[in-house]
Amino acid sequence: MQIECQRFSCQKSVEVCYWVCKFRKNCKDWQNGLKEQPGLSAIEEHLAGVAKQKGRIFNPADLVISAVTKKVVTN
Repeated sequence: MQIECQRFSCQKSVEVCYWVCKFRKNCKDWQNGLKEQPGLSAIEEHLAGVAKQKGRIFNPADLVISAVTKKVVTN
């Protein structure tokens, strides 16, 4: 399962994004992957399966879609 990474101009697996990428919590591409395709439930199922196979720790609570706030410019 892949997510298109604009920061590094490549396709990254969700495993790399979740367990390795230090930018994940503020990453727009990761957030879009959770919101759109492949989607939160698909990513959660995939990571849970990989964690079980490889003995890694997976916490579904870490898959939080952040609320985006827009800056309002007042004159």
